[in-house]
Amino acid sequence: MTLSDIIATEQLELRRRTGVARTETRAVPRAMPQDGASLRDTLRPRCEEALLRCSAQSAGISIFDNDDLDELTWAATVGVLGPFEGRRFPCSNSPCGLCFSYRKTQLLLQPHRYFAWMAQTGVSINEALVAPLIGQFGAFYGTIWVMTHDDLDIHFNLDDADTLADLSRGLASTIRLNDIGRDPAGSRA
Repeated sequence: MTLSDIIATEQLELRRRTGVARTETRAVPRAMPQDGASLRDTLRPRCEEALLRCSAQSAGISIFDNDDLDELTWAATVGVLGPFEGRRFPCSNSPCGLCFSYRKTQLLLQPHRYFAWMAQTGVSINEALVAPLIGQFGAFYGTIWVMTHDDLDIHFNLDDADTLADLSRGLASTIRLNDIGRDPAGSRA
C-alpha cells in the first residue's frame, strides 16, 4: 500500500455537485462560544454542522498539540469516531499531516489501510475529506474533517469541500485565542 493508493483529491473535480440543502443550512446562525466554555465545547457545534451538511458519519477538528508540534489532538469529534475525542496522533503520519504538507483540502479513500494507527481503532473509513485551518500569515492550526464509514453510497464532492472551507472560517482565531487565554498549566486565565 502506498500513499498514492489512498489520495484521491482529483476525484473531487469529477464528482457531480449536488448543492442539496447547502444554501439553507448556511443561513442558520452559528452558536457563539460562551465565556468560560472549553475549546471542545466551542468547536463541537462546527463538527455537528459538518456532519449534517456533508451527510458524513464522523466529523472532527484536529489541532496541533502545544507541547509537541508533531502531535495533533482530535479536539472535538462527533459521530462514529466520537469516542476517540481527545486522542493524540502523529501529524507526520496522518491524513491531517498530508493536508498540512499540501496546504489544501485532501480526499482520501480508505486511509485506515495506510495509516496503521487508524486501523488500530477498529473503525473502517471509506472516505475522509480533510481541510486545513490556516490562520493569519499562513499559520497552520489544524484541520476540520469529515468521514464516511459503512455507507458506501456517500461520496464527498466539491460542495463538501466548500462546506468545510466555510466552517473553517474563524476557527484558527478561535484556537489561537483559546491558547492565549490559558496559563501554562492549561486552565483558563
